[in-house]
Parts: sequence; C-alpha cells; structure tokens
Amino acid sequence: MDDISPLPYVEVGKLIGLLVYLEDSDGKVDIYMIPEDIEIEADELISLLRLAQMLGFVEVREGDVFITDIGRELVDGDENKRKLIFKESLKKLPIFKKVINILIKATENSIDKDDLLELLQEEMSDVEAEETLKSIIELGRYAELIGYNPEDKEVYLDKLEEI
Repeated sequence: MDDISPLPYVEVGKLIGLLVYLEDSDGKVDIYMIPEDIEIEADELISLLRLAQMLGFVEVREGDVFITDIGRELVDGDENKRKLIFKESLKKLPIFKKVINILIKATENSIDKDDLLELLQEEMSDVEAEETLKSIIELGRYAELIGYNPEDKEVYLDKLEEI
C-alpha cells in the first residue's frame, strides 16, 4: 500500500454530535472547554477531532476548534445528505482509496476481514491496523460505501455503481 495514515476509531453518532455542538456554539469553541461541555474523555475527543480534521469537517487553530463549511453542511443536512457528505469525504482519504481499490479488484468485490487486516498491518502497527479496520467498517457502513457481513466476516463494496 502507498502512504496511508491510520484512522482513529470513533462512532459516527459521536462525531456528528461534536459537529452539532460546534455549530450550536457559533462554530468556534475553546478546545479545553469541550470535554466538560459534552462530557467526553480527552482521549476520545482527540480521536474525534483528528478524524473530523481528516474529513475536513473542523479546523483546529491556536487552541480553538472551528467547524468548516462542509461540517456545517453536514449538520444542516438530512440523513441522506449527511451520508453523501460522509461518502465524498471518505473517498478522499488515502486509506479509503486503497481499500476501495482492493475491493474493486477482489473476487465479488469482497475480502475477508482478516485478510484486509493483514494488508493494513503491512503499513502500520497491529494496534493501529485493528483500530483502522474498525473505523473503516464503522464509517464505510454509515456512508453506504463499504459493507460488512459479520457472519461471513466479509468486507465488501456497498454500491459499486456509485463509486
């Protein structure tokens, strides 16, 4: 794989909740006020902010967090609009580009979860690979970009015609 960064694992609902909180706070919040305001642990906040930055939903400058225009669009959108914004943002991440290419080339556009984990482990530590895989499945499923069948432990392209 090429240059890919590990993804932190976050729940989509918590990420959207953070964006709603930022929007309700006039789009800007002192980063040190967030854990107390929304009752979140610092480690989880760091993961949320890191992913939100990677997706272009927030910017962090001089101790403040700012919601971006695309972050505002996501907050203001209905569920379908949110999924579409998520999908387009995920497709820009190198890790998702790689996984999508792997799935496009795979038989029936699917791959065993453990095989995908092994490919990720070639690029990052075991812990980072496991967290990244968990995040790929969580985010990909929400955006209807990547699917996961827990019975067969298969990761697959959700809607190939829309990629």
